Amino acid sequence: MKKIYLALPLLALAMTACDPSKFDLGSPDGNTSTSTIESAITINQVDADGNPAADGNYFTYTTSPALPVQIFNYNSEGKEVTLAHGPNGSFSIVPKRGQDPSQTFYVRLANHDGSMSEITKTYNVYVPTELPQEIKLLASDAGQKVWKWNTEAIDGVVWGNMGYCGGAGADAVASGKWWGVTSEEEFLTQAQHCADGYIGDESMDATMVFNEDGSIKCYDAEGKLIREGTYSVENFDNSDPTAWKVGDLMTSAGAILWPYQINWASNGFSAYPTQFEIVYLTADKMTLVYPDGGAFDGLGSWGEATFWQFKSNSDVEGILAGFGEGNSWTWNPDALDGVIWGNMGYCGGPGANAVASGKWWGVTSEEEFAGQLQHSNTGALTGEESLDAYMTFTPEGQLKKFDASGKQLNDGTFSVDLVEGNEWKVANLNTSAGAILWPFEINSGGNMPTTFEVVDLTGDKMTLVYPDGGAFDGLGGWGEATFWQFKKK
Repeated sequence: MKKIYLALPLLALAMTACDPSKFDLGSPDGNTSTSTIESAITINQVDADGNPAADGNYFTYTTSPALPVQIFNYNSEGKEVTLAHGPNGSFSIVPKRGQDPSQTFYVRLANHDGSMSEITKTYNVYVPTELPQEIKLLASDAGQKVWKWNTEAIDGVVWGNMGYCGGAGADAVASGKWWGVTSEEEFLTQAQHCADGYIGDESMDATMVFNEDGSIKCYDAEGKLIREGTYSVENFDNSDPTAWKVGDLMTSAGAILWPYQINWASNGFSAYPTQFEIVYLTADKMTLVYPDGGAFDGLGSWGEATFWQFKSNSDVEGILAGFGEGNSWTWNPDALDGVIWGNMGYCGGPGANAVASGKWWGVTSEEEFAGQLQHSNTGALTGEESLDAYMTFTPEGQLKKFDASGKQLNDGTFSVDLVEGNEWKVANLNTSAGAILWPFEINSGGNMPTTFEVVDLTGDKMTLVYPDGGAFDGLGGWGEATFWQFKKK
C-alpha cells in the first residue's frame, strides 16, 4: 500500500477511520433531505495542477448554504475512510494500478435526531495501467527504481569478465567469474575498457534510474546526469529458477552504468552492447551478462563474457511484499549472535550495522521469549514466538501473521514511507497495532508501536528499530531502542 505525497496546497487527504462522532457536523435544526444536500454541494474534479479534468484524481467542493458535510468512501476491507469534512474542502482518490476507474464516495450530513442524510457520488478517475512483472521488477510498481553497483555480491565484484558457462543464471557469476572490479579505485585502473573517459559511473555511489516509460538515466555520486537512454525487455520468463536467464534487456547504446564490453578494443568489438541477458532479477538485485561480440549461441562454451551486478533498496514495497500473492518473513536466527528481538542503544550510523553496533541484549529462541512475557500485553505465549512463525505482506497493503502451523493470528495492514539519502534507515514501516511478530516495545508493559524504522532491508533480511516512546529525534543519543530481525521465508 503506497503513500503518495503531493505538493498541492489546495489538497489535503485525511485518511482516518470514519466515526461521525469525532466530527462536529453541526446537526441542523431539522432533518435535511438528500435533495437539499444535492442542490447545495458543488464538486469540481481536477488534475494535480488544479485544472479541470474528466479523469482527475483530485476534488474540491463547496456548499451553499454552508453545510457541515462529511465525505467518505470505503477501503478494500470495507472500512469507512474519511476524505474530508466541513462546509468546503478538498480530497483525492488515487487508486492503485489495475483498480476500477469508477470510484464512489459519499456525502453525509448529521441530523438533530442522530440520523444521517447521505448522497452518493460516482466519478471516473485516472488509474495507472497495470505494469508487466518485468517492469515492476526493473522500475517498481511506483514506476521508478534506483539501482547502484552491488558491492554486496560474492567477492564484491560489480563488473568484470567470466566464462560464458551456462547453468542457473542465479549462480552465473559465482560459477563463471574470472576477474572483477570491486571499487572505484579499481575502475580507475581500467581505462583501456572505458570508451568515454571517466565521467562518474565508476563511483560505487553512482546510480541508474529505470522508469516505467522505458527510459534510463544515470547519475554520478553528486547526482549529476551523466548518461541517458532507453530500454525494453524481451523474452521475459522467470518461472524456472534453474534457467540461464529470465529475459533480455534491450537498450540504446551506452545507456547503463559503465556500459562497456570488456576487452572490446583489443578484440575488435563495439564498446557498447545493446542487448544484455538478464540472468538474475529480483526486487533488489540484477545481474546482466553479455557474451563477447554478442555470440549468444555460444552458451556453455566458456568463452569470455562481461557481467554487471546491481542492487536496489529504493523499492521497499516490492522487496517487502513482491508483486503477486505476497512475501512471507520469519525470525532471523542467522543474524549476528542469533538475536531476533531485544534492546539496543539508539546509536545512529549505518543502519545495516545498527544491531551489531548497538545491541545490549536479545532473545535467540522461543524458550527465551517464554521468559520475557513481562514485555507482552497478554502475559502468555501466542505462537508468534516460534522461530517458524511468520508474517505475510501483500501488495494490497495487508499484513497477516501466522504461527508455525499456519494458523492465522491476526489481520493487519501496512504502508511504507520511503526515506531517501539517509544512512540510518531506508524507510518507515507503518502498521496497524500488533501486526508484526512479537510487536512489543521492550520494557513498556506491552506497548505495540505502529511506526518502525526499516534500518536494513534486502531481498533476504530485514531489521526494524523503534526508539523508546517513539523518540525518533533522539537518534545518536544512545537511548534504549527495540529491534526486530527477520529473514525471507
